[in-house]
Amino acid sequence: MQADTSAGAAPRSPFREIFKKAASLLGARVFGNILTLGYTVLIARLVPAAEFGVVMAGFSWAMLLSIVLSLNVESGSIRFLVGYIDAGNRSLATGFVQYNRLLIGAFSGLSLVAFALLCWADVLDASQEVVQIFGVALIAAPIVALTRVYGRHATALGQVLRGGLPIMLARPATIFCLVGIVWLSGAQPTALQLICLILAAFVVTAGMQAYLLRQTFRFAQGAAPNYADQRKWLETGLAMAPLLLLRDNLKHVIVASAGLVLNATEVGQVALALSIMSLLYFAIKAVDISLSPQLSRALQAKNTQRVTELVGASAKLKLGVLMSGAIGVIVLGDWVLGLFGEEYLAAHMALLAAAIIPLADGLFGPAQIVLNVSGHQRYVFVVAGFGAILLFLATLLGGWGGGAIGAIIGASLAYTIQQYLLCLMSNRSAGIDTSALSVLR
Repeated sequence: MQADTSAGAAPRSPFREIFKKAASLLGARVFGNILTLGYTVLIARLVPAAEFGVVMAGFSWAMLLSIVLSLNVESGSIRFLVGYIDAGNRSLATGFVQYNRLLIGAFSGLSLVAFALLCWADVLDASQEVVQIFGVALIAAPIVALTRVYGRHATALGQVLRGGLPIMLARPATIFCLVGIVWLSGAQPTALQLICLILAAFVVTAGMQAYLLRQTFRFAQGAAPNYADQRKWLETGLAMAPLLLLRDNLKHVIVASAGLVLNATEVGQVALALSIMSLLYFAIKAVDISLSPQLSRALQAKNTQRVTELVGASAKLKLGVLMSGAIGVIVLGDWVLGLFGEEYLAAHMALLAAAIIPLADGLFGPAQIVLNVSGHQRYVFVVAGFGAILLFLATLLGGWGGGAIGAIIGASLAYTIQQYLLCLMSNRSAGIDTSALSVLR
């Protein structure tokens, strides 16, 4: 029997439980985030501001194109792959794994052929560096896609560290080392050369992951693939794609969208502000992730008092994180930006505007978790789809009207609207107010 339900035992503080789990999660991933910020500093130091923006845009293109190539089918791993294996259906399990590879292979081949034809027909000027970098991003995208797909499969099969560590830690560490070697050598690389270094890091990451997972997919050996459920796989992947964009690739969506209307220097400012703010964003998300198991149990048990305690405790913890982050940005913002170079001090207002994103998460709380656990996933999918479109359009319009600051303000307000809608749906559908304001009532 758990301690909090034992006779005579003092009830455990939900705040302390959430804090411990959030700290553990943050400690496991913070090194990867620090390395990411570290290689971002090095890249900014190695190339002019405009070149930095092109490199960051190329990185974002590779990440987003990887989702297009796989159609996000791998998001159904926890449902389909685990279900097939538990049922002893090796052929469908093998089919699901191979179907992901087939999609990536087919779409990457088509995209590369289309790119080559456009260059051959002079629709795209292959002599321009930005076009060359986009070509490298097209080559990198299937590698990123396969790494993400196998990481998702491994997580579903209980191999979280083997599948996830290469992505969380090895990839930023490899990029940091490669870029660091260039920086120490005193060389002056071009944006194209840097994006090729990042491509090399993607290859190393994929190879490391393949080695770690070499025994994980043994169930597929000798099994004939069965693709009978491919329509279900596609429907699930496409339905959950907006969630993947907004949850794991928010920065890349904003940077890629901003790149359509901003010049390269302004794109660099957007990418830089979001890179710095991502540490605070992750700290807020870590609270929600650590909260989810306890909140799930309380919701399933219909323990309203426990749910209220957990939401209130997480809101207080997030408030502390946000206050610390706000003080840090105000006091140390210029100093941090100065690490990247004096030309990046102009991104100070963009950095302040980017703080709206984690603020929205802290203000409206874990509404997505509540909706998922309480059986209202359709609201999550609808709001995420709407949010992805709104984010794209708001970033475009903001950038068109207000440059880098306008793009981030537009993106931040769009994200805030999405979080508000999720909170509203949680309140109306599940009867649970997840906003920080509920703590004051």
